Amino acid sequence: MGATNCPETPRQKMIGMMYLVLTAMLALNVSKDIIEAFSLVDDTMVSSTANTIAKNESDYSWLQAQKVILGAEKVKDAEQKANTLKQKTEALIAQIEEIKKGLIIYVDKKYEDKDGNPKTVATIDSKDERSKPTVYMIEQGNASKMKEAIIKYKAEILSLVDDPNQRAAMEKTIGLNVEQTFQGEKGEKTQTWEEHNFYDVIMSAAVTLINTTEGEVRNAESKMLEYIKSSISASDFKFDNVSGRAIPNSRMVFTGDKYVADIIVSAYDTKSTPKVYYKTGVDTLRESDIPSATELEGENGLVRLELGAGGLGEQRYAGLIKIKAPDGTDKFYSFSDRYMVVKPSATISAEKMNVLYAGIANPVSVSAPVAPDQLSVNFPGCGVTRAEAGKFNISVPASLIGKTVEATVSANTGGKTQAMGSTTFRVKRVPDPRATIGANIRGGKRSKGDLTANPFIRAAMGDDFAYDLKWTINSYQVIFIAKGYEEPPLTCTGANFSDAVKSKIAKSASGTTIIFTGIKASCEAGQRTLDEITVRLK
Repeated sequence: MGATNCPETPRQKMIGMMYLVLTAMLALNVSKDIIEAFSLVDDTMVSSTANTIAKNESDYSWLQAQKVILGAEKVKDAEQKANTLKQKTEALIAQIEEIKKGLIIYVDKKYEDKDGNPKTVATIDSKDERSKPTVYMIEQGNASKMKEAIIKYKAEILSLVDDPNQRAAMEKTIGLNVEQTFQGEKGEKTQTWEEHNFYDVIMSAAVTLINTTEGEVRNAESKMLEYIKSSISASDFKFDNVSGRAIPNSRMVFTGDKYVADIIVSAYDTKSTPKVYYKTGVDTLRESDIPSATELEGENGLVRLELGAGGLGEQRYAGLIKIKAPDGTDKFYSFSDRYMVVKPSATISAEKMNVLYAGIANPVSVSAPVAPDQLSVNFPGCGVTRAEAGKFNISVPASLIGKTVEATVSANTGGKTQAMGSTTFRVKRVPDPRATIGANIRGGKRSKGDLTANPFIRAAMGDDFAYDLKWTINSYQVIFIAKGYEEPPLTCTGANFSDAVKSKIAKSASGTTIIFTGIKASCEAGQRTLDEITVRLK
């Protein structure tokens, strides 16, 4: 029931694993160990939901605190939306809890355990009962009641989003997609959300699924709270909380360059037109000092300050920001800052990362106060190729993995070679790429359509790897497991599914496990065997 077009959250991954366990339990012979495992799954879900509830309460408290900081009028709309969200959420949770209570009473005759506490999956007596949950949830219509309540709740909270485009995006984000249909066994017919979740399931699974639904409702509440919080911007702060700030582009300035800073009115209306008075060589500036100060005028709440970087060492300045208050009076806010002027020196830096990777070309830039074509670099034990002025490609052998390389830069000036500096780099092995089916399928419960629409294996580096490496899939094997029987593996050469694999997928029944294993991929860094991918057909 999570969002369909977003990366899976840890909660959604956990729910996916739970569904795999549930599918395995639908066999006629369900072991006691597997049934008891539902207690662990349910405990994890309840704990995760409790964490979400705590976060939501913190967000509600934050919204209340803004009334003191910003004033009640400025947070009125956000407060009303938050109150409506909380009311609708608690009402839905109460309705789901009532259905769960009725289910436990219908199956176990009592709602409380021996200690007088509401029963959980761990304390239910009839954990493996499968006919009564179906009667209560499906035949008596309680699953449909829960579905209708969720549909109504989703529509009500989405109405809190004013912008239609944001509303459409939020609909995908909050999930609760109970109106979708699911593929039935062997593709005979589609199933409703009620049938897919509560038809012919054991009692442990039914209660776990209800608790999972409550968790998804709390998650939707959390996403809506994030939206409501984002509607309160920094420009809403009251004037008496405003302070002046100087934000420099850099406090390290080379001789001959300029010190550049933005002078802003923090959290003030951007329609204001502030004036700034500043003086160098001082730590404070008083209103009486304004006649001897330099005046700057800005617009949209922003003034740009530029100071020449003449002398070396620490430089300081201070000033005042003059703002016209709503009552027509002038208000002054002070600011001050310091910056350092230093001589330039040579630096060596990896353009992509602060490391060198063995087996690939590592682009490196070198800068110094001389013409780029006068520079040369030395990386002991490595191959160095000049790409363009000031830029080099460094090839590192695998024998240096885990070691360091001290790179030096020198300049040829007037026929004389001058050492400019050195930097030490760490050498690492290129990490393994991540294998996926199509663009992003990593496993889990998938339909045949998901696989036939993405009939190939892809390997790509993670988002935290800056190099643009192109991996080629050389080969892999596909294993089909149906009803506990593992068939001989099918071998594919290249990235695309073979005709035999495509045909086997088309003929496989719901519940079939498909394992893509022995995935071999290669790039300039060499060949790797990647982690297998396991999917289960819906």
